[in-house]
Amino acid sequence: MQTVPIPQTGSLPLPGPVWLFTVLLVVSLTLHLAAMNSALGGGIWALWNYFRGRHAEHPNSRRLASELALMLPNFLAFTVTLGVAALLFVQVLFGNFFYTSSILIGVLWLAVIPLLIAAYYGFYYFSYTSEKGRGMSGFVLAISFCVLLGVAFVYVNNMALMQSPERWQAMYRAHPNGWNLNVGDRSVIPRYLHIVNGAIALFSAILAHFGMRKLKADLEYGRWIVQRSAMVFAACTGLQFLFGMWMLMAIPRHIAIVLLQDPLAVTVFGMALMSAVAAMLLILLGSFAEKNNAMVHAGFGMSLVTLFLMVCLRYLLRMIYLKPYANLGALAVSPQNGVIALFMVLFLGGLATVGYMLRLVARSGKTRISADGPN
Repeated sequence: MQTVPIPQTGSLPLPGPVWLFTVLLVVSLTLHLAAMNSALGGGIWALWNYFRGRHAEHPNSRRLASELALMLPNFLAFTVTLGVAALLFVQVLFGNFFYTSSILIGVLWLAVIPLLIAAYYGFYYFSYTSEKGRGMSGFVLAISFCVLLGVAFVYVNNMALMQSPERWQAMYRAHPNGWNLNVGDRSVIPRYLHIVNGAIALFSAILAHFGMRKLKADLEYGRWIVQRSAMVFAACTGLQFLFGMWMLMAIPRHIAIVLLQDPLAVTVFGMALMSAVAAMLLILLGSFAEKNNAMVHAGFGMSLVTLFLMVCLRYLLRMIYLKPYANLGALAVSPQNGVIALFMVLFLGGLATVGYMLRLVARSGKTRISADGPN
């Protein structure tokens, strides 16, 4: 073990086995990232098509921007809700690391909440005014999108810093008041670009799936959505490979060597690459179909598989980073089976409810927002 001061873990034992909280972390983080990608990727799609749709020769862009406008507030609401669950399990397993890194960047970390509130109301404003095609709507959406980019950068800084305890003392001595960012870590920028570009890629896959469902009602409009989202998805997937290689070269060499020598990590990495390529090919080939095509739906499914595998790989990479400092197997456990069983019932019930809500949204083709507006 390295001689780096690490805060002690909490005195209370875990109410369940470590593997259970690990699974819950991976699942909840995957769901959070799917929602976050929809909010961030949907934001840039809505922004581009809103300004493009202000010209009479682009009616499809205006129509798509109006439909996305109704969805954006819900995407962000799901992002925040599912993010709370993911952070909960991070704190259970890595609380002493997460709390320390959060304190070191405390000022910006605390700013995340008001920033999210501002972005949320900006999305709501856009959803109510976008159909007019004029005024402040596009400007407000652009601000909300930039705010979310800033929030994502703070999160990347924190998540990278929590797994680099060797940087903590120097950062605290330089700025003990919480005005810190982890920009000295060479992996932060490629991590950030990988996440932002990945958000655009995944939402493009979602949009291709959405466009396929539109073909039956409006062939021309549905085909327009599918073909454009397929091209963006393919381009962003290609960029993901470049950003991924940059990130791999930016992390410490000894970490990269251990990662590439770990059979489980290499297997997950290889499966993620294959699923990403499969998703890209399926969506591209399916985008040329004249009617509803299973290839695009399958490609959308493979993009979700890719997201899940990348979350698993991210967890394995974190464990390699923290191996000199943490041993999850040594955490005290005092099983509370009744509490865990109740939690799992509520958790699965919540997921089923969300799934049912999303199914209703998909059937209706749009998300209805209460006429009363935001509370």
